[in-house]
Order: sequence, then C-alpha cells, then structure tokens
Amino acid sequence: MSEEKIQGGVQSLEVGLTVLDALIAHRSPMMLKELAENLSMHPAKVHRYVVSLVRMNYAKQQSDGRYALGDQAWRLGLSCIQRTDTIQAAQPLIDELHRKIDCGLQISKWTSQGPLIVQWMEPNQLVSVITRVGSIMPLLNSATGRVYAAFGAEKMIRPLLEREWQQKQALNQQVYPANWEEFLVLKQSIIQQGAATVSGDLLVGVNAICVPVFNRYSEIEFCIAALGSEHHLPIDFKNERVKALKETAEALTRYIAQD
Repeated sequence: MSEEKIQGGVQSLEVGLTVLDALIAHRSPMMLKELAENLSMHPAKVHRYVVSLVRMNYAKQQSDGRYALGDQAWRLGLSCIQRTDTIQAAQPLIDELHRKIDCGLQISKWTSQGPLIVQWMEPNQLVSVITRVGSIMPLLNSATGRVYAAFGAEKMIRPLLEREWQQKQALNQQVYPANWEEFLVLKQSIIQQGAATVSGDLLVGVNAICVPVFNRYSEIEFCIAALGSEHHLPIDFKNERVKALKETAEALTRYIAQD
C-alpha cells in the first residue's frame, strides 16, 4: 500500500500536520534537529514536510535557521477563536457597550504566546491604535496583558514576564512593573479593582482599561479593553463609561457561568 492512502486517509498529510502540531506545541522557534528529535523522525524527512509548510505559509524559517509558525497558521487559529461560541453569544452585549461608551473596544483571548486580539471595534472619535486583530499584547505595559497576568497561574505567567523583562533590559528600556515583586503589588491592585489600566504606555494620550470575563470555572474566558482619549476615557472608576465597562463584564460573567 502506498504512503498516500491508508484507510481512506492521506498519510503524508497526517505526517505534515503532526509536524505542524509540534511547532504549535513548542512556545518558541525550533531548529530542524530539535524538531526531528521531538517527533522521533529523521531530519531529512522532517525537512521535506517543513519545506511544504513554509511554501504554504503555515511555517516560516527565521534568519537564525529556526522554524516558527507562519502567518497562515496564525490566521487559522484566529479564525477558530473568532468563532468561539461564548464570544458570539456575548456579541449583543458587547455591541451595546460599544454604542453606550463610544470607545474603541478590543476583545482578546489567551494563547500560548500571550493575549491575542480577536476583535477590534472602532469608536466614532479619532483614536490612533497600532494593535489590531491578530496582535499579541505585552503583559507588562498593556491593560489587556496586565489582566491576564494578574489572574493567570504563576507557572504560566512568570516565564512570559521574565522574557519581557529580559527584552526590555536588552533594549535598555524602563518598564513598570520592573520585577516580580513590583508585579505582585500591581497584581493585588488589579484583582481588587477587577480591572487593569494603562495611560499612554503604548500610545501617547490614549488610556486603556481592561476587564476580564470569567467562565464557570473562574477562568478568564476573554477580556474586553476600552480605549479612548484621556478626556473621553479617564482613569476613574467612578466615571460612567468605566462603570458601564465593568458592569458589562460582570453581566457577561454571570451569563457565561450559568451555561
């Protein structure tokens, strides 16, 4: 029997997807030898499949020779996330919030690489935003990232934070929180407030406030971040727009938790 046909399936496709699965499961780019060892396959065989994945843009080879996920793989994952039932079910309330506060809204989901923006809703006012659908948000200096960091498990969050601190140090850039101890102080504040904020950290003159929506297991299902000018969206939890944001997140949590 040929390699191409086994029980009505296509073995070469299955092997190729296994190679793609290995790239997905690994949180950082891999050398061909490392990928082959992970799959218990000969490097020459793995290379043939990787070449096809690169050709179809499901993988890419970096300048150091390592292989990582390509744009098409990210688009596939993003498409699946966008069709998540909970976000679809929550859409009417999200749309109502958007009309009520007239701020930019970013909906995000957690991935192994960090928070991924899966939806962006433009405001009527002019707000310059460089993070669009498909962007991975930093944990340290984005409101979205701070929420996931505060409510996430330490074993998952701390390595990602350490990586961001190393990157900032390499670029000689200061950031808050600057270390794990400062992060723990910020974490308690975010948990108490039920929201994270940044003011001009990523964009000068733009405030961002992010709130989590939890599922029945008390895990973050997705987050909603509102973005607006300092005048339109002040960092003030008594402000009507901020209160509406938090109330919507709380209503969605109650809705999702009872499913």
